[in-house]
Amino acid sequence: MSNVYRPGWRTQPWIVWLLAGAFIAAYALFAMQPDTVQNQLVYTFAVIPVRFDAQSPDHFAAWYEALLPFFGHVFLHGGWLHVGVNTLVFMQGAPFLAGRMGTARFLLLFFLSAIGSAAGFILLNLHDQTPAVGASGAICGVFTASFMSERPSWREALSDPQVRNAAVMFLVINVGLAGVASASGILPIAWQAHLGGFIAGGLAYLAFGPRPYVGPWSPVRARSVQDD
Repeated sequence: MSNVYRPGWRTQPWIVWLLAGAFIAAYALFAMQPDTVQNQLVYTFAVIPVRFDAQSPDHFAAWYEALLPFFGHVFLHGGWLHVGVNTLVFMQGAPFLAGRMGTARFLLLFFLSAIGSAAGFILLNLHDQTPAVGASGAICGVFTASFMSERPSWREALSDPQVRNAAVMFLVINVGLAGVASASGILPIAWQAHLGGFIAGGLAYLAFGPRPYVGPWSPVRARSVQDD
C-alpha cells in the first residue's frame, strides 16, 4: 500500500521474534518425539471439536484441560513447510502491529485471536474428530488488526477503499479459497479457524487498539511513506 499511516518505530519488536522463534522451537521439539508422544501432544493441545461435546467419550476429564487447546494449537504444526509458511506470514504482518500496539496489548490480541480461531473451528465442526493445529488462525487475527491500524484510527482504515479492499482480498484467500481447497481435498486447511481468528482479531483491536495520535506532543507521530 502507498501513503500508509506508519508510526515512527524503527526496530523489529522483540515480541515478534520471540513468538516466531517459539513456533519453530515448539515444532522442532515436537518432531523429535516418538510417534506415541506426538499423538498424545496432538490429543492434548490440538483443537478437536468432539472433545468439547459433553456426551462424547473423548470429552475432557476436567474443565481446565479444555483450556489447553485454545492456546496450545498455535504451537503445533503439521510439518516443517506448515510452520515455515506460518512463521514467514506472521513476520510479514506482525511487526507493524506490534510496534503500533506495544508488547502487552499485542500479545493479548494474538492470544484472543487464537481463542477465536479455536472457537470458530469448534462451532463450525461440531462433533468432528479432525484435529486442527497451527498458528494461521491467530495470524489471521493479527492481519485483521494490522489492516485496521493502517490509518490513525480504525474508522479511517475501514473507510479507505485501499485498506478495505486489501482486507477483503485477504479474507477471500484465507477463508474462501481455503474452504474450496479443503472441500476439494487439495489441502486440509481449517478455514473455519481462519474465519474465527479474523473476526476475533478485529474485535480485539476495537477493544484494545491504540487511540489516534493527535498533536505535536503525541508519543508517536503519523507520517506518510511511499512503497518502493
